[in-house]
Amino acid sequence: MSKRGNTGSVDASLFGVSDTEMLGIINDVADENGWATTLAVRFQLGEREDAKRSGVGVRLAWLARYGWIEKGERTKVPTDGESWRWSQCWRLTAMGTVLLHNPRVSKTVENALAKLNPAQRVELTRELGEHGAGAASEVRNAIRRQWQRSMRMK
Repeated sequence: MSKRGNTGSVDASLFGVSDTEMLGIINDVADENGWATTLAVRFQLGEREDAKRSGVGVRLAWLARYGWIEKGERTKVPTDGESWRWSQCWRLTAMGTVLLHNPRVSKTVENALAKLNPAQRVELTRELGEHGAGAASEVRNAIRRQWQRSMRMK
């Protein structure tokens, strides 16, 4: 995870932290009801408490917009000493859970993909795109974002 200068914040973009990694962090720091705070996610990513600017909250809001997490209430979170801060709560939706826990393809599919020639890969991409176009928006966003990250497209 790359740090941004000396501000104490991390690169919370798609290229700094994958969507699956972000969902995993939410899952890891969540309480018994599945809720995680923005502050807990920031700390798990390695941000310092005094970080001036953080893209984590914005990133979480986008994940909610995609339908992979849901936004809850703001809550008071204790910090060092006797002080506290407000922090937004988030938790995985059913789609977020599926994206996190069921992303692997079988070894048979992996072997078949490895044997494709360039023309067959282009055809497969077309097929995936056409089938994805009719899918729910949460799935279309997941496909698009993974494509962007894999191809290093900003």
